[in-house]
Amino acid sequence: MARQKTNKTAKKRIRLSNPRGNRPAKIRYKQSCQGHLKTKRSTRSKRRQKSNAIITGANEKRMIKKVINL
Repeated sequence: MARQKTNKTAKKRIRLSNPRGNRPAKIRYKQSCQGHLKTKRSTRSKRRQKSNAIITGANEKRMIKKVINL
């Protein structure tokens, strides 16, 4: 995953999940859905890119530093 150039574009790629009860929200990183840019990729890899990946607690801080320059 490439580093985002500006905070504005980086914030578009991240959102918090909406858990029920008293569970903490998880950061979700939205992957690119622009399949036409990946013309040489297989259908399976494009489908894998579409889903929103849940970030584990161990990688959460590292991912925030990488995606958003806070």
